[in-house]
Amino acid sequence: MGYQIPPEEEVSRIIEKILKRRGTVESQRELHDEVMKHLVRMNKSYRLTPRRMRLIAINSGKVRMEIRYKVMDKNVESMETCPVCGSRMVKIENATLDGKRVVIGYKCVKCPYWTAKKLRMPIRYIFRYSP
Repeated sequence: MGYQIPPEEEVSRIIEKILKRRGTVESQRELHDEVMKHLVRMNKSYRLTPRRMRLIAINSGKVRMEIRYKVMDKNVESMETCPVCGSRMVKIENATLDGKRVVIGYKCVKCPYWTAKKLRMPIRYIFRYSP
């Protein structure tokens, strides 16, 4: 027996329902487990990856996501796509005393992810309901 992918609207509705009830969910795994409980009740063959669930939550507009980071030793030379949601990254620039512009980091255009010259790796996602 195969599996089925649940519709994005259904997953979004379930995420919103969970966050309305709980207010905050402290980890992606915890939210994924809750969402899967609801989905399996609807259809036992539904499958959903944690990453797809996170992207649906970000795109819903009703979820505010907080990201906890670990600063790595790796320096960031350039960053094109966001490691959290896959959207475009833009440069964070600052002016020096002699008027030149320097890149001090990168930020995502869609989600709250940003990094300075030292790479900030996401280690925990916290989801909050945002009406």
